[in-house]
Amino acid sequence: MKRAIGIFLTLSSLLTYLIVDMLYDPLENKIITTDMNSVTTATVLYQYPLMYWVICVILIITFILGIYFISSKGKAI
Repeated sequence: MKRAIGIFLTLSSLLTYLIVDMLYDPLENKIITTDMNSVTTATVLYQYPLMYWVICVILIITFILGIYFISSKGKAI
């Protein structure tokens, strides 16, 4: 039973990660700077929203828990 739950947790965390990775696009942040010679430069940074990282941490914990359930032995009778 532990092994079945472990397989379910592992596969569901992997599939959920793939779905979340497709749904979340990085946000674009433009930083425009002007120096003394009035040359304007723009730097574009891409950042993921905070919820993306929260979901990734939860999925990593779920994946590790699933691997633990798969590799754990049953208690000896």
